[in-house]
Amino acid sequence: MASGFKFRLQTVLDLAVRVQDQRAQLLGEAQAKVVAERDRHAGLVEAQGRARQEILAMQASGRLDLQAMQFGHDHLGHLIDQAHRQLGAIAQAEREAEAARAELMEAAQKVQVLEKLKASAKAEHQRGLDRAEARFIDELATIRFARTNALNFPSPPPMMEEGEK
Repeated sequence: MASGFKFRLQTVLDLAVRVQDQRAQLLGEAQAKVVAERDRHAGLVEAQGRARQEILAMQASGRLDLQAMQFGHDHLGHLIDQAHRQLGAIAQAEREAEAARAELMEAAQKVQVLEKLKASAKAEHQRGLDRAEARFIDELATIRFARTNALNFPSPPPMMEEGEK
């Protein structure tokens, strides 16, 4: 009598969960890219600091090598340019991570809606089973009452004809 519950949109829910998992994976990759870009920028900033220290050390040594000084300044300028470009790469990676986060949130919302539909369909199915069980129990109780009480009640008196009164 009790049939198992089967959610008719289960394949859609399974697909939505798979899409959500993929979106979560993409978000993780995008966040890892942001971290990598920031680390690269930090490395460039450190290299700028070292280049500045080298230039200052050359100036402090008292011996002026103009070619080495020019090379140091060119190298420092190159590092500064790379750091500025890296800031753009960080901004791009952050935009991609934000887009991935938005896609994940959208996918999670779809999964949540489908799971709510599944829960309400399951509850409705259970209510139907409960109603059917209650009807069955009522029917059994009615039959049992009729059987047990048929022996306890005297039979009704015979019907009199109109003229016999």
